[in-house]
Amino acid sequence: MAPPRELIPDSLAEILLRLPPSDPASLVRASAVCKPWLRTLTDPDFLRRYRALHGAPLVLGFFRNPMNRDLPRFVPDAAFRQPRATAAAPAADHSKCHVLDCRHGRALLYDYGSGEFVAWDPITGRESRMLDRVPDVYTNHAVLCSADAGCDHSGCGGGPFLMACVGVFRVAFDQVEAGLFSFETGARRDLLPPNDPLYLNPLEYGRYSLDEQPAALVGGALYFVGSSGTLLRYDVLCGRGRSQLLSLIQLPKKKHLGSVVAMEAEDGGLGLASMYRYSLHLWSRETGAEGDASWVERRVIDLKKLLPVSSPKSPLRLSGFAQGADFVLVSTDDDAVFTIDLKSLQVSKVREMDGVRRDGHIIPYVSFYTPAAFARGALPPAVGTQ
Repeated sequence: MAPPRELIPDSLAEILLRLPPSDPASLVRASAVCKPWLRTLTDPDFLRRYRALHGAPLVLGFFRNPMNRDLPRFVPDAAFRQPRATAAAPAADHSKCHVLDCRHGRALLYDYGSGEFVAWDPITGRESRMLDRVPDVYTNHAVLCSADAGCDHSGCGGGPFLMACVGVFRVAFDQVEAGLFSFETGARRDLLPPNDPLYLNPLEYGRYSLDEQPAALVGGALYFVGSSGTLLRYDVLCGRGRSQLLSLIQLPKKKHLGSVVAMEAEDGGLGLASMYRYSLHLWSRETGAEGDASWVERRVIDLKKLLPVSSPKSPLRLSGFAQGADFVLVSTDDDAVFTIDLKSLQVSKVREMDGVRRDGHIIPYVSFYTPAAFARGALPPAVGTQ
């Protein structure tokens, strides 16, 4: 019997584009059918079309810093399968690591055992390490892709990346300092000289500090939640030519603002989620006709109608936000964790998320799980100590 005729390449691509991202294993299985299918599924043009068609990337799991250090730092989603450990590529040991951030397909951890910063790609299992030569004044860290504006960050796990750091130095006036480091070389890549801090008057801001929750990246700037009702803005990617890369933004003037998480708003600008008791408030930062910016409250969501609440005296906790996936993480008084889709208000319970302290933050891992990314995991892990 004659072999079946091969599909026309354009028709094959149109069929494979319809494979649902909610079943990432289907893409990997399809890539194993034959070499033409693998070439199609790993072609950059196909991947760009796939991401454009299906929109937001998937949430493949969650990072946490459990009180029990024997528990894993990463809790994968049921549909996500991490690469198998082999003799050539053994499983990474993160038992002595603290999770700092996660963005653009990588998680940023600090290994207290080796004194190194670790950038880890859970899809491939590959990691890079940078010896800690970062000044102790920097207490908050963020990882981000260093590609130019042409990168959509939906599949840039294999490219170069940076670590941005901010911290508060105690002098007569508190001064906020920032630094930018290349993970490949360990060298600083600041846009301005390192001695260009933001000075804060203690009479106005008190003893200024930064919350340990991960920053939000919006429009080329990182936003960290700070004390005294402020956000710290660090123009990490779009600050060339600016006289000041660091600035403060006052939070909304509301009597009971509660816990807050910086995030991207629906229009792509700066947004904010705040929670007080059982109400979730969504804000956006808007600029008026005269150039003055202010907060506008866009929505108020009654969580009592969405989540199981065991006691009216036990408030919910805002535990995180998934950039690119448009949902927030909410923890209940019995340490259950739920995701709330901000568009559909669909609620899902996160599995196996025990062991997180009551004020701890949960960091979603958001990425496209494609054969191109999976194939990179077949290579030996790139672990280079600088």
